[in-house]
Amino acid sequence: MKHVHVLNHTHWDREWYESFESFRFKLTEGLRYVVNRLEAGQFENFFLDGQTVVLDDYKEVVSAEEYEVLVRLIREGKIEVGPWYLLADEFLVAGEALIQNLKIGTKMARELGSKHDIGYLPDTFGHIGQMPQLLEQFGINHAILWRGAVSDHFENEWLAPNGSSVKTFVLPLFEGYYQTFLKHQSFKEELADYLERNDPYVKSGHYLVMNGADHTFTAPDLKDRLNTIDLPIRQSLMSDYLEAVADYTPTKTIHGEQRDPSKIFILPGVLSTRTYLKRDNQLVEDEALNTLGFLDAFLGTESRNDAFREYVWKLILQNQPHDSICGCSIDAVHDEMETRTARALAAIRQFEQTQLDRCYPAPYLDETFNNQLVVISTVPYKRTLPIETTIRVPKRIDVGGINLRLNGETLSFDLVRREEKELFLRHILAEPHYEEYVEYDVVFTLPVEGAGSTVCEIELVKSADMKVEPTNAWIENELVRLEIEDDMLTITDRASGERHTGQHVFLSSLDAGDTYNYSPPETDKLTKARLVGTRIETGPVRQTLHLDYELTVPTGLDPSRLTGTDETVTLPIQTKVTLYQGDPLIRFETTVNNTAKDHKLRVAFKTGTCDRTIADTSFDWNERMTLRNKKFDAKRNEECVMAQAPTYSFVQANDLTLIHRGLQEYEVSTYEDEDVVELTMLRAVGWLSRRDLRTRGNGAGPGFEVPGAQCLRTDTFEYALLLSRQEETGTHITSFRRRPIVHQTSGVTARHWFSLEGAVFSSVTGVAPKVTDIRVFNPTEASVPVRLMFEQAVQLERVTLAGEVTERLDSEFWIRPKELMTIRVTSEEK
Repeated sequence: MKHVHVLNHTHWDREWYESFESFRFKLTEGLRYVVNRLEAGQFENFFLDGQTVVLDDYKEVVSAEEYEVLVRLIREGKIEVGPWYLLADEFLVAGEALIQNLKIGTKMARELGSKHDIGYLPDTFGHIGQMPQLLEQFGINHAILWRGAVSDHFENEWLAPNGSSVKTFVLPLFEGYYQTFLKHQSFKEELADYLERNDPYVKSGHYLVMNGADHTFTAPDLKDRLNTIDLPIRQSLMSDYLEAVADYTPTKTIHGEQRDPSKIFILPGVLSTRTYLKRDNQLVEDEALNTLGFLDAFLGTESRNDAFREYVWKLILQNQPHDSICGCSIDAVHDEMETRTARALAAIRQFEQTQLDRCYPAPYLDETFNNQLVVISTVPYKRTLPIETTIRVPKRIDVGGINLRLNGETLSFDLVRREEKELFLRHILAEPHYEEYVEYDVVFTLPVEGAGSTVCEIELVKSADMKVEPTNAWIENELVRLEIEDDMLTITDRASGERHTGQHVFLSSLDAGDTYNYSPPETDKLTKARLVGTRIETGPVRQTLHLDYELTVPTGLDPSRLTGTDETVTLPIQTKVTLYQGDPLIRFETTVNNTAKDHKLRVAFKTGTCDRTIADTSFDWNERMTLRNKKFDAKRNEECVMAQAPTYSFVQANDLTLIHRGLQEYEVSTYEDEDVVELTMLRAVGWLSRRDLRTRGNGAGPGFEVPGAQCLRTDTFEYALLLSRQEETGTHITSFRRRPIVHQTSGVTARHWFSLEGAVFSSVTGVAPKVTDIRVFNPTEASVPVRLMFEQAVQLERVTLAGEVTERLDSEFWIRPKELMTIRVTSEEK
């Protein structure tokens, strides 16, 4: 017998083809409609899209009395919210951001008494493999998927790579959660058709009708309509449906990452749409983890900042819904995202400065000279730490130069700039004023044993040694040499003597796609940038190779959109390649002034024949096979399988490991008969969605023009190359992205906190005074031993993501394959 459950819902994108404020007022009217229909008895219940941010949005624009009506209905169990704060993309955000998302969402749902045992992910553009592990550790035992997940069963077990599992419902039809037929005149016939098309998939006998769609609500007389249907049919909340199928055990299993486009589009082009958004999102995530996480825990900031930390994370998360971070909204949405990022960064940096001033005072209203630099390493690995900072000396005591000393020994450093200037000084407990200072920009490296602080002494001396003019045609450190040969970069491994020629090539081809999908035109044009100038800066610590390129490309597509224009434009590209003493990373900083439309720009590195790569997603490293036979020209309602794949932090291709911030799409392709690994630097397109793509056989959203997606702007991107040192990947992917924190002060001592061996570090978060959570994971297929070494006496416990203690740990323990682990550290010092 069929049992039909009608889930009344709306899929609510906060912003997409209209701005946030436009959608918010529609949300207000929609929730008023839902409340009205609930109180009239036509709606028995309503599911609020698995997210709680809508409550914050609604609360800000209605009266307290009206908001309390909504809260009362939630407490009465007529409306369900959560477990997410909002429905984020899974591949473009940090695993730590997903955890914060669930922490905030489940907290809000719990406080309102709402059941939230469903990992609600019906419209995300594919799913990370570790999602079942995240959900399970939050005590969430179910999930619902659509895009990317394909199964011949509706009911499934979804297994993460570590073996964690959740009961998962895979929406089997092309239209997925988007069901509006119950408000049509022909609703009976359409319901019968819907149930018939679900028959081959539903094994439990309980059919789920997702009664709603994007920004729309169901019929006002729903109860009356359902009363005319001659079937066991009822309005059910998600929790009701889970209870109804609780005794059914799925016989089908789906495994890990879900990115199959054979049922419905997964829209992979969003990995590279508006790359400036991805870069800025990763920057603000990194800053939050560095400051709101690590620094807050290291300095023992009072728990009164918990509300502030949540506020900042909410700001960050509000940029992470799939239509936002994916770059596939109208321009006004993405303009507002840049403002949110700026707000979050300003809040984080002021928090950092305030906490440093509190713990490491730097007085400037008396005669004290702040003669120390505190350098805080925020990553618990032994390594060489490059430092670039500014030292300020009051002009009245400056004698012309400075020295740096560490443990009584003189530190080698590069003096990049010395400048006398007037500074505006301010502090809430001091009078704002101007004072004359001399600024010294310095570069040096420090050997660090892990996470903690190092203190360098600043000495005043009579002369300042500025950087020297280079005499070589190359740059090098102890590990690698970089030089230009045949207008391309050659990298030599100094230990083995192996030479990697023809590296760091910029390639551009045309793109007739939209914000969702890359699509080459019928006649493509591939262009390589020309190297037109080089310059070298050298010092005892840092050496930099400046590379100037010119890239001449068509101005865009011609009116037919089948090829490029005959008219061309030349784009200037400037790259700084930097080596630091003792550091294996080759660091690149590239600035592109894009004045061309409808093209895709990549930076490519030769790999040798490369049939497999390894790239990361949240808490996992995934092996991906190279797609050689690339096919375009999708049929109607189909999407081509693309060679481009997601990377959160890095991609390994043979001896090369590319690490980046915000270049989250990569591909292995063949250029001049050799395999290269490419990072997509920008993808310039002008339409939110089109229906004439070769790679996708239908539209994916409204056919609006979005000039901002052409990325006609100047942007800078950072990436790095690690050569033949794959075993060090875990150290450097985190170190590259988490800057050291540097503060000028006086009268302090160094403090080593802890070091880590054997696992990949993810985060540190302060939980309570003297209580800290450290999160690590094992991306390999084998169990590995882990050592956590602290300077002080500590107690270690393993906890779930929800904070439940599961076992006591010693300082040495094992972490199982593909496992995510949170270690709660309680200091035993009084």
